[in-house]
Amino acid sequence: MHLLLTKNVRDVQRRPLRTVLTMIGVILGVAGVVAISFAGRNLAAAEQDTYASTRQPDITAYVSAAPANILSLLSQRPGIVAVDSRAIQITRATTGSGWVNTRLVGVDDFSNMPLDTVQLVSGHYPGPGEIAFDASARKLTSIRIGDLVALQATANQPITYAHVSGFVRAPATIDASILDEATAFMPAHDVRVLLGSSSNNYLMIRVADPARASQIATTVKQLLSERGIATGSMTVKSPTNFTGSAELATLLLLLQVFSVVGAILSSFLVANTVAAIMVEETRQIGLIKALGGSRWQAMQPYLTFALMLGVTGSVLGWVAGLGGGELLTRYLAGLSGLTLPPFTLAPREFLLALGVGVAVTLTSSLLPAWSATRQRVSRLLANVGVVADFNRGITQWLTARVSRAGALVTMGLRNVTRRPVRAAITLTVVAVAVAAFVSTQAVNRSVSITVNHLYALYDAQGFVLFGQPMGLDFGSVLDQTPGVIAAEPWGNVTGSIGSTQSDVWGMPANTSIYTPRLVAGTWLTQSNPIAAVLTTNVAQAVGASVGDVTTLDIGTHSTLVTVVGIVNDASTYLGATTTGKVFLQISDLQRIVGLSGTATLFALKLQATAPAAVDQELNAVEARFRQYAPVTLPMYQDQESSRRAIDILTVMLDAMVTIVSLVGLAGIVNTLLINLTERRREYGVLRALGASGWQLMRLVLTEALGLTVLGFALGILIGYPLARWLVAITGEQLFQLEFHLGALTVLLTFVVALAATAAVSTVPGLVAGRLRPIQVLRYE
Repeated sequence: MHLLLTKNVRDVQRRPLRTVLTMIGVILGVAGVVAISFAGRNLAAAEQDTYASTRQPDITAYVSAAPANILSLLSQRPGIVAVDSRAIQITRATTGSGWVNTRLVGVDDFSNMPLDTVQLVSGHYPGPGEIAFDASARKLTSIRIGDLVALQATANQPITYAHVSGFVRAPATIDASILDEATAFMPAHDVRVLLGSSSNNYLMIRVADPARASQIATTVKQLLSERGIATGSMTVKSPTNFTGSAELATLLLLLQVFSVVGAILSSFLVANTVAAIMVEETRQIGLIKALGGSRWQAMQPYLTFALMLGVTGSVLGWVAGLGGGELLTRYLAGLSGLTLPPFTLAPREFLLALGVGVAVTLTSSLLPAWSATRQRVSRLLANVGVVADFNRGITQWLTARVSRAGALVTMGLRNVTRRPVRAAITLTVVAVAVAAFVSTQAVNRSVSITVNHLYALYDAQGFVLFGQPMGLDFGSVLDQTPGVIAAEPWGNVTGSIGSTQSDVWGMPANTSIYTPRLVAGTWLTQSNPIAAVLTTNVAQAVGASVGDVTTLDIGTHSTLVTVVGIVNDASTYLGATTTGKVFLQISDLQRIVGLSGTATLFALKLQATAPAAVDQELNAVEARFRQYAPVTLPMYQDQESSRRAIDILTVMLDAMVTIVSLVGLAGIVNTLLINLTERRREYGVLRALGASGWQLMRLVLTEALGLTVLGFALGILIGYPLARWLVAITGEQLFQLEFHLGALTVLLTFVVALAATAAVSTVPGLVAGRLRPIQVLRYE
């Protein structure tokens, strides 16, 4: 054993750069797998800890009033363990450097928050005339403790002021930079004054058994209705399904795929290195077998070397993976408003690191070691001298076509196939790296374009929400406002067909603002039972087709509807927990929910499209109808929020594919260094004949670019189906995606691959250029 270790240490010292590159590949492969496993485990623990420590509600709803006697009554209902209420006002805030959309939350007693506990980060909780912002608001505005903040519900409402008392962490709240909306807290009394109400308007309930939350929500809604308290849709939350959970799960799934790809690439890198060592030590293997050694004894030194790489790479990769996983967890938890549990070590990550590292190195070493030691002793000990391995049929025929480019270019291209097995391994590494890059670009592009197309279905630049019901024909009045092209009454509630919960949208049958993409049937028509149009994902989930009659449940109301059409509309919103949409005529929806002939929400098609101009025209709407307490919502803000979520996905995938690409580049450099070691005498002869260092660098660079071009072609063949698969699983996790992989993306990949290869090839090129003929020709 001592002799084996001594030999392996000497092997490492003989080719330090090659060993380091191989070790880096193993470390990156192990670190990627460990980081994703660590992040997944800790994010799951963060969701559980957030639900428990901040006492997240299981049921929430906006209500017309939530007086203390109602809270007391609800808390006595079976199955309910805690009830709380808040006063919520959508407003905007500024310290003088521009308005920031703000969700203002009023809390009755900051020292006693039964549900949705807000954690203080700095300063103190707000008192009368004070306000505390969620810490992420500092990404939108340069606000500080002590600043005087102006608050205004709409552009035409009075301005009130409050001093910033501190910063808090709002649990389970998406980062302000993604939503483009800050969250702030004030005493509930101050918010109720802004609302013009004597009681809170947001109800929160925690139940003993989350599985019964939907049933309890229906009971609560009915009880409130009997007491004349109007309620919006009851939102039932799952303890394991926070806002953004689906997006996080999708991101981790994609990262896990690429971490496995990185581990596979590492195995090819190790196989290439061991194969090179076996070639260099052919005579030593022959001597071992000639002295009576078995094949296992001949293989043992090289498998031990691989095991050393595996164990060392596992430990270092485990450490790097824990560090990367902790950073990834903190980043994603911060964006999701989750409470991070303390850093903990688990056997799972260490065993995973050891298993991946050792499995990668030993498995990838077995084949080259077995192949080398199976040869006869006479062949292993034979001194074959110089082999004319350039004359290889198709290789010579192909490279003859580029001979006019010069002898060095021709030699470099022919060098690509001088070691077919090594070339095949290197091409596979390059191809997988290219495939990973292409597939990530396809996912990013598919998500981005799909979102753009989905938003294009809605030709509304904004919405206006009134504080009181308006007649369905009020749209014709809104039409008269300068800048408004069309206004339509719309409605939105949450409903379900069977166990499938969906968003239910009401709109005019002759809508000019929404463009349905019909897959089957027709758009909304008059029918009995009520006509409904389903999106494809809802139709698939409930097994419905055109002509079917089904039951639609909205709150406590159950209504028979006829499916008259199916549309392709997978648009959703960040943190959505519903499946698709059900479209009804606005008059039908409002009649079902008890608001017959009225609407509070109107979609607006404006002349303006630029954000600043849209804001100006929406302000004009607020000014003209200020007596109805309107609140306007620009569409571009929602679209920008979706883009920011996409940007996070893009950044994380690009980071992971960069790691994969680094392993691929390490594979190219490793191959070039191995080839350079074997061909030292050839380079020495070329230097002796007058070749310059630059010419030898051109020779090495040509070989590297030849490997890259062939690997790129193979990578495209692998990358296209991989991209299709990744887009499909992303669509299953989020919403149905259109597949997009443009020629420009492929061209960009090719250019990046060539540029990266040229950059990393300079190291072996410089090594070749610095060889001294007198030393090289004495080699061996």
